[in-house]
Amino acid sequence: MENKNRISFSPGLMNATGEIPEKLTNDIVLHSITQNNKDVLKGLTASLLILAVTEVTDVELMNPIDYRNYADKEIILDIKALVNDRKIVNVELQMRLVTDSTWWLNRSLLYLCRTFDNLEDGNDYGDIRPSMQVCIVPKDLFSDTEPEFYAQYYLKNEQTGHIYTRDFSLRVLYLNHIDMATDADRSSGLDYWAKAFLASTWEDLKGLAERGDVFREVAEEMYTVNADVNQRSIAEAHRKYVETFTTLTNGLARAEKKAEEAERDLKEARQQAQDAQQQAQDAWQQVQRSEQRADTAEKRAADAEQSARDEKQRADTAEAELAKYKERFGALK
Repeated sequence: MENKNRISFSPGLMNATGEIPEKLTNDIVLHSITQNNKDVLKGLTASLLILAVTEVTDVELMNPIDYRNYADKEIILDIKALVNDRKIVNVELQMRLVTDSTWWLNRSLLYLCRTFDNLEDGNDYGDIRPSMQVCIVPKDLFSDTEPEFYAQYYLKNEQTGHIYTRDFSLRVLYLNHIDMATDADRSSGLDYWAKAFLASTWEDLKGLAERGDVFREVAEEMYTVNADVNQRSIAEAHRKYVETFTTLTNGLARAEKKAEEAERDLKEARQQAQDAQQQAQDAWQQVQRSEQRADTAEKRAADAEQSARDEKQRADTAEAELAKYKERFGALK
């Protein structure tokens, strides 16, 4: 059977409609389809490296999973691929960022450092394989930078901008900025991969097949995973585990933030109480100083009043003496 674009699908996929149960944003689904189909793995890694598929001569999945014995709490990298027997590319989905993005930033750096530590015994440092960590996220990690579709990070000199090495790099694919894809991004098909990650229905996914055979393979592998009861149940359990983990982690982060805010408010209240107490002490001292000044002023007033009475008495005495003198000797002529 064929669709209107004459892309051939299997009967099961051709008849699949509506919402995709477990989507490509489920890291178990992504790992499964890249493990089961080397062309899909090659197409994804080529796009992430901004290469033509023909430039990827070989790709090897370095961390295959035995789904029969898979444990949900097992810690794995989503995809760890060796490209052209030289470069190691880690692809990590993080569709449910926790409240504190530092958690994810540190985790991605840890994965990159572990991957770069690939020197085998007896080999020279020049034999270390270049390593690249790719983070696929649904929203911006930083609020103080210009938005991008595919951001690339290297170690570099802060003053000159000189890149220390291109063998140790980190890239971030922002699914919320597909409209900002560059010509290079589009020519490598990276924008279509982003659309595949965001595809929520079988119609959306099959519509991407017009881009080329690799996306038909993606759709077929996605259908296979969802149709297989065992793999779908594992993917569903993992998704619920991640959702629960994220909910609990976000809840803990919010609780810790509120606790920090409450502690900060308590410190501020204590400081305000200390300030008020100090102000009360200062006011009391001012009252005491005012009372002392009032006592001093009253004493001065009393002294002045007494002095005035003394002076009046002396004046009265002098006036009496003068009257006597006049009576005895008469007025001066």
